Amino acid sequence: MNKNTAATKAKKQYSIRRYLTLNLIALALVMTVLPGVFVYFDAAHEVEEIFDANLAQSTRVLHGIINRESIQYKQAILDSLHLKDGSEDEDDDAHEYERKLAFQIWDGDELVIKSPFAPSSPLSKLSSGFSSIDVEGDQWRAFTLYSVHDKWWLILAERTDIRGELTNDISNSHILPIIIFIPILALFVWFVTKKGLAPLHRIATKVKQRSYRNLKTVEDPESPLEVNDLLLEINHLFTHLNEAHERERRFVGDAAHELRTPLASLLIHTENAIDESEGGELEESLISMKHGIARLSHLVGQLLSLSRTEGNFSQGQYSEVSASELCQNTYNMLLDKALSKQQKLSVNINDDKCLLQGNTALLSSLLRNVLDNAIRYTPEKGQVELSCSRENNKVIIYVADSGPGIPAELRERVRDRFYRVTGSGQQGSGLGLSIVDKITDIHGAKWQLLDSRLGGLCVRFEFDISV
Repeated sequence: MNKNTAATKAKKQYSIRRYLTLNLIALALVMTVLPGVFVYFDAAHEVEEIFDANLAQSTRVLHGIINRESIQYKQAILDSLHLKDGSEDEDDDAHEYERKLAFQIWDGDELVIKSPFAPSSPLSKLSSGFSSIDVEGDQWRAFTLYSVHDKWWLILAERTDIRGELTNDISNSHILPIIIFIPILALFVWFVTKKGLAPLHRIATKVKQRSYRNLKTVEDPESPLEVNDLLLEINHLFTHLNEAHERERRFVGDAAHELRTPLASLLIHTENAIDESEGGELEESLISMKHGIARLSHLVGQLLSLSRTEGNFSQGQYSEVSASELCQNTYNMLLDKALSKQQKLSVNINDDKCLLQGNTALLSSLLRNVLDNAIRYTPEKGQVELSCSRENNKVIIYVADSGPGIPAELRERVRDRFYRVTGSGQQGSGLGLSIVDKITDIHGAKWQLLDSRLGGLCVRFEFDISV
């Protein structure tokens, strides 16, 4: 997969948590705005109705109080209405809304009386009923009443901004708490979705922390019903993979076991034929056959070791292993092979208490493969050294030889299966070091390919000490 494809896939991915949060907040905004708009217009309509009714009623009450005869008592009328006949600056006790209310009495074109805050211009067109007019830059809503008895017009008016303010107050009292609540709702949704998606994160963490060899089913008793189906499918996949892995491992192991016996028999018969032959081409052919069978037998043995390393090992299958005894046993096992090539094979154990946790069979296979390789690739009369020591709470094991070694640029590749270094003069299987890599990985150990002080290759292992 190239970088562009990966970038495209990353763009298409989305967060369920973000998706739920944004959509729920969007829904909350819609559910707030729509009722808010409805409330605003409904409040505006109701305010208009109430104010118009109050305006009409107040006009009729005022008409009942004032008549033509009482006009001469202008000051008394204003006092009864708690108004002063003077400038706005003089009326310090007036309410702010009082300044937005006004009445006028017109006798034809003559302004007979007006409230202190009323303009001098007519507040209506002197026609009965409701009207709206712009006077001196202010919008007024007026109710005009004609007095048939007194032959004058009574106008009671109020500035329309009073109505707008009341409408806004009613709407804001409904909408603002919801708007303030939206950030709180966003946080609530964010944390709720986080808690709701926690089982998915928990399962993902459990799978992530597993070794690739662990194909056991994932257990999560606290998972909700909605996650159970996903968990069930994951476990089905693990089960199928484990079954397929086991079938493959058993096949390799069974095949190796089946091949070892006939190969061993062929090797014995070939050796007997060589001993009884009188030389010449037949002996050469038999010797070539013997080498081929020996090589094939070695390959089968390596495949069998590899199949064993593919098994699922857990810490419960480990036991306390003495590294010193392991090294000594491996030395004793391969000493004859070294002597047959006139090699000097030595073992150095600096601490008898080199204990570690591991699988004895796998660790034995690891050392046997490494030491066998060292003997195989070291020329006749060469040196091979097996050492075991304890350093800084670590068990250190290394195998050094005086062979041709491995070039530094190829030391990583020899870990790959069936890879062989050319020009070594030996016919290996290419599986030995890949088996070593597998076993060290299982035990959580480290290993390195270094230059040997003997002139060849040094394989160094580092294990955690058993406490």
